[in-house]
Amino acid sequence: MAALPLVLLVAGLGLHQFHSRQASLVPYAIILAGLLAFLFATHRILLREFSRPDAGDERFAGDGSEQAGRASGVAEDAEQRRTREALEASEQRYRSVVETQTEFVMRMLPNGHLTFVNEAYCRYCEMPREKLLDPAWCDLDQLTQAERTRFLAHVARLTPDNPVATIELKVERPMRGSTWAAWTDRGIFDENGKLTEIQSVGRDVTEEKRALEALEASEQRYRSVVELQTEFVVRMSPDGYLTFVNDAYCRACRMTREQLLSPSWCELDVLPPDERRRFVEHLGRLTPQAPDASIELLNAMPDGVSRWLAWNDHGIFDGEGRLIEVQSVGRDISDRVFAEQARLEAEKLSREGDAQFRAIAEGVPLPITISAIDGPEILFVNEPARKILGVEIGQVGAEAISTWESRARRDDLMRLLLRDGLVDAFEAGMTTMQGTRIDTLVSARLITRGGRPAMLAAVTDITRQREAEAEIARQRETLYQSEKLSALGSLLAGVAHELNNPLSVVIGYSSMLKEFSTDSATVGRADKIHAAAERCSRIVRTFLAMARKKPPTRGAVDINEVVIASLELAAYSLRSAGIEVRTELEDGLANIWGDRDQLHQVITNLAVNAQQALLQVPHPRRLTIITTGQDGIVEIVVADNGPGMAETVRARAFEPFYTTKSAGEGTGVGLSVCHGIVTAHDGSIELDSTEGGGARFTIRLPSGKAETVSAPATAGKAPPAPSAARILVVDDDADIAAMIAELLRRDGHEVTIADDAHAALRAVRHERVDLLISDIRMPGLDGPGLYRALEGVRPGLAGRLLFVTGDTLAPEIDRFIGETGAPVVEKPLDPQSFRRLVTERLSAMEEAKP
Repeated sequence: MAALPLVLLVAGLGLHQFHSRQASLVPYAIILAGLLAFLFATHRILLREFSRPDAGDERFAGDGSEQAGRASGVAEDAEQRRTREALEASEQRYRSVVETQTEFVMRMLPNGHLTFVNEAYCRYCEMPREKLLDPAWCDLDQLTQAERTRFLAHVARLTPDNPVATIELKVERPMRGSTWAAWTDRGIFDENGKLTEIQSVGRDVTEEKRALEALEASEQRYRSVVELQTEFVVRMSPDGYLTFVNDAYCRACRMTREQLLSPSWCELDVLPPDERRRFVEHLGRLTPQAPDASIELLNAMPDGVSRWLAWNDHGIFDGEGRLIEVQSVGRDISDRVFAEQARLEAEKLSREGDAQFRAIAEGVPLPITISAIDGPEILFVNEPARKILGVEIGQVGAEAISTWESRARRDDLMRLLLRDGLVDAFEAGMTTMQGTRIDTLVSARLITRGGRPAMLAAVTDITRQREAEAEIARQRETLYQSEKLSALGSLLAGVAHELNNPLSVVIGYSSMLKEFSTDSATVGRADKIHAAAERCSRIVRTFLAMARKKPPTRGAVDINEVVIASLELAAYSLRSAGIEVRTELEDGLANIWGDRDQLHQVITNLAVNAQQALLQVPHPRRLTIITTGQDGIVEIVVADNGPGMAETVRARAFEPFYTTKSAGEGTGVGLSVCHGIVTAHDGSIELDSTEGGGARFTIRLPSGKAETVSAPATAGKAPPAPSAARILVVDDDADIAAMIAELLRRDGHEVTIADDAHAALRAVRHERVDLLISDIRMPGLDGPGLYRALEGVRPGLAGRLLFVTGDTLAPEIDRFIGETGAPVVEKPLDPQSFRRLVTERLSAMEEAKP
């Protein structure tokens, strides 16, 4: 009976090794099932052993051997003790497996009361184990009514025959917002088939859900542009198989999207042989250097109707220059081609009679006119020309050309027509009968009408096509600007990171010079050096905070500190522009609950916008920032005495991508980003501005979710005198290592230095080390590699590591810190804070000793 749980346990451990990189719950479920089965089997064995009648009494009652009876009792006691110890060891192994998992493990009664939770679930709920296991706590209370109904229906589907099911549940948390968790639930039933308990394994899938929602939103925006076009948008492999079509093309083909994207449909099959040959040659002329080309094709559609289509094709090539896909924008030009055919027919029929010509021209849906060149005078119009352009036969002079937006443009057409006899696709702006401007393509032919030289013109409205092209060009420019801003941010972050080490050295030695120098002049100079370096440090931290690509994190934020940090960042540019900065920051202002980096971005954007506006006015130039708090609302006012805004500009100021700046000077996203951040913080932002009267932005944010955080009692105090300890400092930068060593030696510690991780490993093999302080980013073996190596050489020492780093942007560093929980101090180092942290670390390790 004990063989089955052992097999399950071994199988689960093997699957764990196999699935460790796939974030699968299967191996953990099997390990858990094996451990539970083992405990159940052990329990049954103990019950059987302790409840069995004592047959030895009868067997040895006759011989009167008391010594044998005592020996039997001792043997039974030893067996019971071994069984109990095995059970306790098994339970300990079970807990060591469950408690070290990153997945959530819990057991719950059908009414929602928990009977077991592991540490991972406590962290997810942000609650202690005691509260979660309290009979007053019901885990279902975290769910909305809709999610609770879904979960109860999910539980109702569990049966003894099908005890396992999975579900994703959404939980609304006051501090974190919406979170999602994926659960695998196993029902536990009694002998009557009644559900008595639910055993669950889960994991946090919030980031996956948010990424999926962002992807769906992006795809929806793309489709909202493409699907609303009247032009056709398709993507096709070079052999004619479609990979994307928009609704306009489906309507033109009178087929569904599924039919057009089916592997059985080939776009080349609708082309007559000659047209197919032309198209294949057309594709052959596309190259990576010249990927764009246009072509007009006659399509024999499945509905039996032939249509002329004009395509603008863009070739997509792989790294070896092979054409792998063609992206095309097209339109139906059958009307235009038919108009051209009608024109030719009209020229032929004009010799046979005007009646036949009129009948043909009136059958064409495009506006067609004939006007005398010497005059000018309108000689003929069809019905579309009357309804759309408002021209009539007999109009002369200025009235005859009133529909043209530019007379010079018409003169250009006439010159080309007189020179060549025909003109195709001549672009010109025209005015409709209703007074609306439209973009048109004019195809003209030089003919003779009534013995007079005349121009026959067919007009095609391409306004929608031009609007679509302009939209595509605007979006391309927006993407370029976004990429440029991203690259600039990465560059600034890299520069800031490179400043970390020298700044740490300047701050460290200036701090020591202030602390230990007895000369007041030297102390004063050191204080100025330290203050300047601290300012540089704050600017570096601001750059790094802006460059970090991390999800928003909410916490208590002192808005006055945000304003001061933003002004420090923009101080040089404001000062060089001759701008006087005034601040009125209310003391004791209540904190708000928000993301410090995002709010910093809002204030910085407004300050930069004010600076750019003030450059347009003469001195004096003033920027004023005021903070006040009243009735649970924190108000920030950013005002300037710049040129202000006209009403039309003010009304669109927060509109995305709207800007009045010249090309290359702005993207139009700054104020829209500010509006989005403030709105996400349940606040509001208002603009009060008049032309010539400056601009005043008022931000209101709620302060009810966070109380003012008082400074810790120990803030500003020197750290307590530490006990002497043996400390090993590992850093490839000799100046940083020497500065840290000198700081710690002044606190009475015995400090040695290793210039790389390999030297540190050699040192710990032969010397006692109480604390190891190491840089994370080092050549050769880095900080994470040192951490893993110490687990093999000196396992206990891996828990005595303190990391120092200036590379907080690297995602692999974030992952390492998150996985190990190792303490990290960011550069530039603050000497007092660093010494205090070392002392606290040593004290905590001393208290942890048995």
